[in-house]
Amino acid sequence: MANRLTFTRAGIGCVIAVTLSLACTAAADPVRAINSLSLEAAAAGFKPYVLERIGRSLDSVKKMRERIAAGDLAGAQQAWLAARGGWEGSEVITNEYFPDLDRKIDAWPDAEKGFHAIEAKLFGAHDVHALPATEELIANLTEFERQLRTTTLTPQGLLNGTAKLIYEIGENKAEGGESPFSGNSLAEIRDNVASIAAAYERVFAPATKRRNAELAKIFSTDLSLMHTLVAVPTLQTLDQVRLRDVSESLVNDLAMVGRESGLEKPGLGN
Repeated sequence: MANRLTFTRAGIGCVIAVTLSLACTAAADPVRAINSLSLEAAAAGFKPYVLERIGRSLDSVKKMRERIAAGDLAGAQQAWLAARGGWEGSEVITNEYFPDLDRKIDAWPDAEKGFHAIEAKLFGAHDVHALPATEELIANLTEFERQLRTTTLTPQGLLNGTAKLIYEIGENKAEGGESPFSGNSLAEIRDNVASIAAAYERVFAPATKRRNAELAKIFSTDLSLMHTLVAVPTLQTLDQVRLRDVSESLVNDLAMVGRESGLEKPGLGN
């Protein structure tokens, strides 16, 4: 009950702040102000989607700790795989909003800590002795979840994070996979694509369809092609060249989507 009351007051404060920031433009251009407010609300409303996935990942990592403590290699491996689905489904915001924690949790390919250090142990060396690294991963995911709960997601931030993820898929992940020891790379790319689709449909699509139906159609077509390309059975059959091309097209599409909403061009660096 206390948590619900705190959230309500925070939500009211957020609405008041957004409303005040739009007050000057509302008098001159009320339609633009209403559209901006709707976009801000949609971006802020995307947080539960990401929190659910981070929570799912954290729960699975805790199960992995239990299996490691019990010396159950197969069980620890399965829990690792389950944790990856939740994490990869949140990557539209991880690097953009929390780059330091993102590096601690998910650095690759030369990882000294986080998911991929544990992956090398469990799947590469078939060694279940990864408890210290798992405890550290739990601490970092817990801190990530804590910070996310107090962070307001914005249209510009989501545009940047989504563009970075699209670019990473084409330029890095398609070249050999993020999780080679576990063989989970292709599944993770699919989770990424699903999160890209969710961010677009829930935050940007309504305004884009109103303002530029042709652009909305182009983005949906390119995103559908990316879905098709990653729906292959193995990483070896993935058409890396086409995926890179589609990735570049989608980044350009997204930049135009942002421009339609009055946002800055998304940057692709950290």
